[in-house]
Amino acid sequence: MTTRPVGRQPPQRSLSSTGAIHQRPPPHRTPSQQFTSSSPTRRGNDAGFVDLTLDGEVARPRIGTSRLRVEISTDSKQADAVESPRPSSAATPTWRPSLPPRGRPQLHFDVPSVINPRSAQEGGQHDNTIKPMPLPVRPGQYAPPLSGKQRPLPTNTNKKDARPKPYTLEVPAMAPHYSPNGHADFYPWTGNHPEDQFSEPVIRQGYFDKAQMTQNETGSARATIIPALKHKTGLQMLSALFTNVLAQRRAHGQIHSASTFKPPPRVTVTDTKREMWLKDLANPTISLRRLSRSIPHGIRGKVLLEQSLSKNIPLERAVWLAKCVGANELRSFRRKGVSGTFAMGGEAKWIRDFTVCVEQFLESIVGSCGEKDFKTRITYAIRLATYFHAEHLLDREHYMDWLVSSLENSPQAKLPMWILITQVYWKDLLKYRKYGRRLSAALMNHLAEVLKHTDHDILAPLSDRLKSLLRGLMSTNTDSFVSPKVWALHRETIRSTFGSEDPQFLPILVTIDRRNSRFTTTGAMKEPPPRKRLIRALDRSLSEPFSNDLPRTCWDMDGDKNMLILAILEWSTSSYRPGNTKTFVAARMMRYWAKLGTDITGAILDFLDSTSHTSGTNKPALFHLVSELVRSDHFSTPRYLQWLIARGGIYNPADVAEDGPPSTRLLAELPMSNASESISGLRTALLGRADLSTDDEEDLIQDCLVFMNRNLPGMQTGVDLDLESKDCAESSNLAELPRDLSRTIKSELGHWLRHKVRLQMVQPTIPPLDDWDASPMKGGSSAITGSDFNTVRGYLEDLDDYSMLADVLKIVTSSNDTEVLASCTDTLDLHLETFAAIGALNGLFDILMARLRALTEETDSVPRGFLVSLSDLASRLPQENIIAQQLAQELARSDRKTAADACSPVSDHMAIVETAEVDFTDEIEKVLASGNSMDQTTLERLFRRIILRLEESWEKSPEQHRSCALLLTRLRTFDAKQFDVLMGAWANRILQVESRPGMMEVFGPLISFGCLTIHDVVTSCGVGNEQQPLEGSVDKPAISQELLHLLVAQCDLPEVMKLEETYRLRIKQAHAQKDFPMDILVVIRQAFEASFTTRHLRSFDVRALFASQDMYNIYQYHILRDAVAFTQKLIMPLLQSSNSAVVDAINTTIDKLLSTSSVGEPITTELLLNIADDLSLPFCQVKLASMLQARDTVMEGDNSSQAEHLAEFDHAIESAVEAGRTTWASIIPLLDISISQHLRRRADTQFLGLFPNPKANSSDGPWMSNRITRAENLLRIVDATTHSISASPSPDSSSTSLASDMVIALNSTWLLLANTQPQETRDAIISKWLPLLLSFMTIHVGAFEATKQGHESRAKATLALSAVFLQLQALDTSTEAIDNLIEQTYDLALNLVDGLPEDMRQQCIRSLRDTTSSPPISYLFSIAANPTEWLVLSQKDKMRSVTGADGKPAEKEKLTPFPLKRWEMLGEPTPNVGENDTSLSLTLFAARRG
Repeated sequence: MTTRPVGRQPPQRSLSSTGAIHQRPPPHRTPSQQFTSSSPTRRGNDAGFVDLTLDGEVARPRIGTSRLRVEISTDSKQADAVESPRPSSAATPTWRPSLPPRGRPQLHFDVPSVINPRSAQEGGQHDNTIKPMPLPVRPGQYAPPLSGKQRPLPTNTNKKDARPKPYTLEVPAMAPHYSPNGHADFYPWTGNHPEDQFSEPVIRQGYFDKAQMTQNETGSARATIIPALKHKTGLQMLSALFTNVLAQRRAHGQIHSASTFKPPPRVTVTDTKREMWLKDLANPTISLRRLSRSIPHGIRGKVLLEQSLSKNIPLERAVWLAKCVGANELRSFRRKGVSGTFAMGGEAKWIRDFTVCVEQFLESIVGSCGEKDFKTRITYAIRLATYFHAEHLLDREHYMDWLVSSLENSPQAKLPMWILITQVYWKDLLKYRKYGRRLSAALMNHLAEVLKHTDHDILAPLSDRLKSLLRGLMSTNTDSFVSPKVWALHRETIRSTFGSEDPQFLPILVTIDRRNSRFTTTGAMKEPPPRKRLIRALDRSLSEPFSNDLPRTCWDMDGDKNMLILAILEWSTSSYRPGNTKTFVAARMMRYWAKLGTDITGAILDFLDSTSHTSGTNKPALFHLVSELVRSDHFSTPRYLQWLIARGGIYNPADVAEDGPPSTRLLAELPMSNASESISGLRTALLGRADLSTDDEEDLIQDCLVFMNRNLPGMQTGVDLDLESKDCAESSNLAELPRDLSRTIKSELGHWLRHKVRLQMVQPTIPPLDDWDASPMKGGSSAITGSDFNTVRGYLEDLDDYSMLADVLKIVTSSNDTEVLASCTDTLDLHLETFAAIGALNGLFDILMARLRALTEETDSVPRGFLVSLSDLASRLPQENIIAQQLAQELARSDRKTAADACSPVSDHMAIVETAEVDFTDEIEKVLASGNSMDQTTLERLFRRIILRLEESWEKSPEQHRSCALLLTRLRTFDAKQFDVLMGAWANRILQVESRPGMMEVFGPLISFGCLTIHDVVTSCGVGNEQQPLEGSVDKPAISQELLHLLVAQCDLPEVMKLEETYRLRIKQAHAQKDFPMDILVVIRQAFEASFTTRHLRSFDVRALFASQDMYNIYQYHILRDAVAFTQKLIMPLLQSSNSAVVDAINTTIDKLLSTSSVGEPITTELLLNIADDLSLPFCQVKLASMLQARDTVMEGDNSSQAEHLAEFDHAIESAVEAGRTTWASIIPLLDISISQHLRRRADTQFLGLFPNPKANSSDGPWMSNRITRAENLLRIVDATTHSISASPSPDSSSTSLASDMVIALNSTWLLLANTQPQETRDAIISKWLPLLLSFMTIHVGAFEATKQGHESRAKATLALSAVFLQLQALDTSTEAIDNLIEQTYDLALNLVDGLPEDMRQQCIRSLRDTTSSPPISYLFSIAANPTEWLVLSQKDKMRSVTGADGKPAEKEKLTPFPLKRWEMLGEPTPNVGENDTSLSLTLFAARRG
């Protein structure tokens, strides 16, 4: 047989090996009948070598059977099966070949045995005949196995069509197919083929497809061609020949016929035929050309999608059907006679409706989650929708908007499914700003909800998935996260989630945060500079215990370490920070920073050499700080002396005077305890040149030591015999320690006291007389008595030497005297922040706790005084809450045990009561003997008796006063709650008694002993609730003054209270001032006003109290804590007083707080702004509030005064800006809104007026440095008054005009940048003017309000920013500054475009048609580019008026857009194959037949 490919030939007929003609197989045959498996095992399973159809006989194959016979037998059986199909039970064998054992692969010698299925069913014996080895598969005979699981084909249950059909010849299914040449070895016999004509050559030589070649063809052509090619025109002739052949081929083979494309027509058919047609469509073996004859009507929209899903129609065929329906629908709009815009609108509406159908189809499938076959259904639906989207058959904008909206509004139960669906279109969504921004916001919202959910641990897989998606988005599409409002909402969540998990991801978060931080409008939302954050952290250490992490946290605040050290020095030496805690905070931080490589000595010397310390510097605080650093060897004294000598030394006595410059006065303040003799001698020589002798300093030190040694009689250790000599005692005539001692003397005295205490504590204890008692407490007395310890503590507190006091406390804690240990605890409690800054608080607390446990175990009892002090201290430590609760419980148990023991006749307290009155004492003994419980009636009766005796003791005996107070303390242990009620009622009553002592005498001992709290007294005075003041005729001014005296003044009742009890009252006062700041301010206000409005005996004492330094320290603490509350609670009510003396006094107080150098100088607005800095800012706020209140009172209703007031502010702010100060901006938010708005509008107008005009001549100097400096200053004013923008009422014409002016300035800048300008001008625009304008527009983004005119200005600004962005990208140079400028420009455009309406956005897209090729611009405006938009139709028009070189009319090429009709891009649209039946005409491409 011949090998002839199947091409375009008439119907042909093939012969099988048996001579039977193959008919077309019926549609209902199964895939196993259509294709034969290529697997040998499968062929064995399908009985490919056993004939089971021969009259019921079992065919047994022979091993030696030839290959040809087996193939012929196989073909015969397949032909018979096709012509007369058997039932499925008979056609499909139920037997299976035996398989090799499990786990072992089948080898080549494992021949499967064939069992007769019929004999197996009848119970016969198995036939063990060995099946022959399978033959190799013929090349190209079998189709390759399908990958994956095949889709089940729909079964056709209709009856076989018996109608006669025209004879058609089909290629046998077994014919091998080769793609270039068709089927091999197949040529139907017709009877008249030349192959059938026998002749002698055919018989002798065989038949050939081609005729025999002549001799010339079989030989070489060289002899014929070489002579022609050797000719000089041979190559041209050959080229012309080939060109002519190609031209003729093109001319004769080109397609000229018009396109005959028509979409398949739709016809109305019955439901049965529609179902049959759909099932045929689902059958991939039925060609689309057959189905394209007609399409059933009624298959459209959602019905089409549901039918495709239910019939499991292959995706390509389902899309083909949708295209056929869509093409007919869209053509119907043109057939209706509508053209132009109406036709396009109808087509767009139909596509929109089809898109909605696809969306609803997907939603319905997602809603059926959990049902049967959901996975198969949702997979098909997603793939089908994705196919439509990829083919651009949907309204992409509507579809993507629906996708993002579904993700945004999805509940957590369906969120994973919507994430899966959205991820399919991930890249397309992120190409557009309006979808990418919403997508990122939706993911962040869902992540925040999941993390806040109560079952977040169960939702961990969902949160991990969201984190993974967000991490990828942030890494590749940071522009989508530039959304200030959304980022501000989720900033902390994102930073805490991603910043801790992946440190390498932190730079991306920092970049996103920086880009969003540009659009924070209000000053409160902006992150303060590092210096201000450092000062705030340091201020917190004044009212809270020092944190061990504070030094490292402050060190990491900024990379400029010199600025940090300078800020520490300024803060610790500032007059605006009270107390000594600041000194030890700064010393500890500098010691820590010295370990990190900081030069502390050099930094202090630079600080001394600068001029920043001249204003508002507390010199004693500076000298104290240096002294502490010298003690720890962190400040080098030799280096300071060298630095001093290098500056020229000291010769003027004024340089080392107390009011002299700090840089030289420091020489007289340096501690010399650890200095060498040479350094001490050099210091003496330098001071001697300035007429300051160190001998006087040593004499003063000797006198102070003699005085202190005299007052410590119990600490005569024998080493200070020289101080006890008669000469020293006579030479020292000090009555107390001087207050103006230098830091050198104080340091020496502190070292001496610590040394004396150490020596005292190592002295052997004196054994008591009753040495027969072997108890540990009787083994010896403490080496230091409580009175001596209190004296040492008082001296060190007066010297402000708390570091030495900390050492003394550590030494004394080894004592076994509970009173001494309680005093140590009280010392820690009173100076809690200071000892925390030194670093001794936690260590001392642990030692004291250990001493308490040891004493409790030794004595089998708890020392109550020590326990009370330690319990109060633990309650002040944030990290010791558990210990504080345990100590409180232990104290309650101790009180109950003490109450039970009170009836003992050996009780010391009962002995005291017995000396007073027998009847009174007997009643107390009877009650206390009842045990540790007491009923309410007995408690009240006993309380009244004690209180009555207490009131009588005020004028009789201080001893009885003290004993009654102690009895009340013991009585409170029985029922504290009822006792507090009785004590509060008594306090309310006693306050109304006129003939009573002062509150300090009445309540002071009770507060110290623990019977009463200061807050109860304040509440009884009506301070906490001013709406319910004291009842009756009470002298309220006197009450307020006495209450202030109780809160602030020192107690002086030596006959009633011991020194340690007075010290505990100081602790109670300090606690009340910290715990109830608002009540304290109200008390101060009432007392301040009362001291000037009434004449009371205590008025002058209170005025002296208000003028004391302790009162000013209280003011400073409250201002630093909350300046606004201080102003509202204290300053404003006093300024509104009708008494002018009160107003003048409070103004003087404020001026003294603000200006320490010149108290008498009135503080004006300009002076206030000049004084303002980061340290004085809270005090400037208070002063500014008082100034505004005073001027509001004076200018009420006077417009001219108000104008002068505004002009004064303008001048003051401009002066401060020109001076280069920046901290004044923090005062602006405190101004009245009207003033801030006036300043901002004035600065806006002047700022825009300074911008260069492209029409102006560059020689006029519009870019001069002074104008740039002026613009920078005005921008600072605008930035400081930003808060007035949000506080403005509804948008007015000023904001509209401001938006227009900004657009004009931006366009002018762009024109200057785009046009040719001198290099100097171009650099000034890029480096100065453009950044200033972008910052100005960023502040005034809100000026583009949501009105028609505002949207127009917004659109113009966005277009101008796009032009500037493209111009900056086109620059030749690329620096970091230019890159930041490009980023800032693009971010501002992103922020503006988010508020554009859709119509304005489309208008901007039409304006930017030429620049849409830029990806950033396409993303910015969300330009949905059509992928076929580049297609154009080239048309050549002849120009008759113009002729070419050959005399023919010239042709002009005209390019017109060519819209591609995607719905008509159909394959196999008609059953008949035409020459030009494609939807896109082949004549457009000059196609040829071939």
